[in-house]
Amino acid sequence: MRVATFELTRLLFAVSQIAITGKGFFKASVLATGLIMNNILRIGKVNVIGDVILFLGKLCVSLFCALFAFLMLDTHKYKSAHNKISSPLVPVLVTWGLGYTVAKLFFAVVEMSIDTIILSFCQDAEEHQGTAQYAPPLLMETLDEQGELQRLTQGP
Repeated sequence: MRVATFELTRLLFAVSQIAITGKGFFKASVLATGLIMNNILRIGKVNVIGDVILFLGKLCVSLFCALFAFLMLDTHKYKSAHNKISSPLVPVLVTWGLGYTVAKLFFAVVEMSIDTIILSFCQDAEEHQGTAQYAPPLLMETLDEQGELQRLTQGP
């Protein structure tokens, strides 16, 4: 599963490279693979942290949908004789599943945006000898590879 995710990420990076550089697919694919290999720590850090945050987001959205469904089914309207629901378990579980599916689709777009931003950052850093020129200061501070290496080698 992780290999398929890596291949999909590489494909998205290749498409982003086409948009950034205007080169053909195969040349952009080679450039994207080179960027991934040169910036594996940056991309890995962003992907791990991003995956955790996005999973928590999917979980929160789906649980909120399930809670909303339960609270809606707990009203007097669904407890009366004509519309009575004996157990809200199945509708709540279906709502949770649908909520998770919709959240997963939505957050896939967010994840693709994050991947495109990190690729643009890596491309900018590559073109300017390791220091991004056009990135926002917070992104530069967060993804500063030289500062990270200095902190690791010098210790606390």
